[in-house]
Amino acid sequence: MNDMSPESTEQQASLGQVLASARKDANLTIEVVADRLKLSPKHITKLEQDDYTSLGPITFVKGYIKAYCTLLQLDQAQTLALFQAPESVAENKSMQSFSRRTEKEANDSRLMLVSYVILAIVLGSSGFMYWQTTSNESDVIVPEVQSTISESEAPVPESSEESDTPSDVALTAEDAVEPAVEKAESDKPVLDVVEAEQAPAEETSSTPDLNTIVMHFKDDSWVEIFDASSERIAFGVKKAGYTMTVQGVAPFSVVLGRHQQVAVELDGQAVDLSSLPRNRSAKFKLPLTE
Repeated sequence: MNDMSPESTEQQASLGQVLASARKDANLTIEVVADRLKLSPKHITKLEQDDYTSLGPITFVKGYIKAYCTLLQLDQAQTLALFQAPESVAENKSMQSFSRRTEKEANDSRLMLVSYVILAIVLGSSGFMYWQTTSNESDVIVPEVQSTISESEAPVPESSEESDTPSDVALTAEDAVEPAVEKAESDKPVLDVVEAEQAPAEETSSTPDLNTIVMHFKDDSWVEIFDASSERIAFGVKKAGYTMTVQGVAPFSVVLGRHQQVAVELDGQAVDLSSLPRNRSAKFKLPLTE
């Protein structure tokens, strides 16, 4: 059998080169080695080419190498000392972490949407109850006036003495009607003043000019947008082919994943994102600053 060890090869030889050289010295083909190790020829070829990215977790890769060393009678410790973990392992971990975070944020956005719907229902019910109560109170005013007038007019025909003095009867009826009318009129201006005070407040709240952002997503991407008042107006993962339109007060703070796949417009004008760093996510202001 072959007593070859990594020290008998060139100092600069990689692990895969050591395995390939030892296999050739033992007059073994890749197919024979794959059959004895219960692996596919593709796995053996990738081990000899130092390509570990598609062979599974590092623990499995080291197990394949140890089995290969045992077959070729190579020293496992010395051979594994030449093993270098692929750089893509760390990248895969970060991608898995990003995927889990994206799923969590999508769940959070759905919970937030449900909360907004419940809040809108509660506020709508409260507003309807207040409007109904106010309308009922305003309807009560008319019967009070009519009842007062009817009571003041009822005694007139029964008294013979008052029929002899029409002027006194007229004065009595007017005295009875005036307090009720004054009460009805005194209630009405209060409502008018409240409505007059509420109207400017509603107009003032709608006076700020809003800016519009439109994003066309060519591929799946993640986005988060805050406007000048620090209110988050967009959040979550957007699917390919989706067009998102949001409004707020500029300037906007934007975090956008895979921005090369997103076309952005601000107030109808296209925004050029080509100057941003070409990484997985970009942070920038809209309008863009130099």
